[in-house]
Amino acid sequence: MRPQGLLWKRGASFLALQSVAAATAFAGPTSVTKNQDFNFGRVIGGAGLSGTVTITPSGSRTYSGSAVPLGSAFSAARYTITGTAGKIYTITLPPDFTINAGPDQMTVTALTSSIPLTGAIPAGGVLPFSVGGTLNVSSVQRDGLYGGNMTVTVK
Repeated sequence: MRPQGLLWKRGASFLALQSVAAATAFAGPTSVTKNQDFNFGRVIGGAGLSGTVTITPSGSRTYSGSAVPLGSAFSAARYTITGTAGKIYTITLPPDFTINAGPDQMTVTALTSSIPLTGAIPAGGVLPFSVGGTLNVSSVQRDGLYGGNMTVTVK
C-alpha cells in the first residue's frame, strides 16, 4: 500500500506513466524516433501538498513547493532525428500536454529541447536530442499511475 498522496509517474515520456508516443512527421528523408519516455518518478503530492517537478533536457530533476519527488528513477524524453546531412530540420514541441490516471489529470508544461528547434542535420545524418518539462502537481492530486501522449514533430 502506498502512502497517501503518493503519485507514481514514469513511462510516458514520463511518469509512472505510460508511453508518450512521438508522432513522426516526414519531410523528404527526415524522421524522428522516440528512444525514451519522460519519467518524473514517484512524487508525494496531494493531501495539501502541491508544486512542480521539473526534468531538464540534460536529465536532472528539481522541484518546488511542497511536492516531493522520491527515488532516483527519472529521465528526460529522448529522440533521434535521422535524415540527409545538411538538411534543415524544424522541431515542434507542444506548449503542454495532459497526463491522466482515470478521471484525474496533471499538466506537463514548459517543454524545452536540448538542441535548437531549427538547425541542420549534421554529417552522418543522425541527431539525438532530449526534451525536458515541468509536471504540475495539485494539492488535491490523488494517487495513481498517470500516463499520456506528447506529440513531437520534425520537418
